[in-house]
Amino acid sequence: MIEMSDIYSGIAQTGAALYSYDIGFSDAATIELNGRYAVMFDPSLFSSIRSLKWALAHENGHCATGCTHKTGSPWDLIERHEHKANRWAFETYLPPQEIQRAISAGYTEPWQLAEWFDIPQADLEAALRFYAQNRNIVFQAAV
Repeated sequence: MIEMSDIYSGIAQTGAALYSYDIGFSDAATIELNGRYAVMFDPSLFSSIRSLKWALAHENGHCATGCTHKTGSPWDLIERHEHKANRWAFETYLPPQEIQRAISAGYTEPWQLAEWFDIPQADLEAALRFYAQNRNIVFQAAV
């Protein structure tokens, strides 16, 4: 299971400040100013702790990789930065060996894995696609 305290610690390790704040344009965002980061999130916009947890893991990826962009940046740059933040979050909070360990323990369906890691199923599925497409990792159920 991914613990919220681990995500908070990860954000603190990057030196970023964490703010619960209505930012008006998103449920969560990371900003950078002069090499310092702030992660802001509006808890009222999240349907569950799971979705908040994974949003903060993703935002931590922006801090850890330095991938932030201006709001008017070209779409391709934004997508590259989002991909890097997701990749960092997957590799940090959902490493392949932990996914395989859960599968070997009998959690073979995406919804079961999502419950095991306590994150939204869509984000777990995105991690599985990432590993299959970018790392050529195919997870196997124990036989």
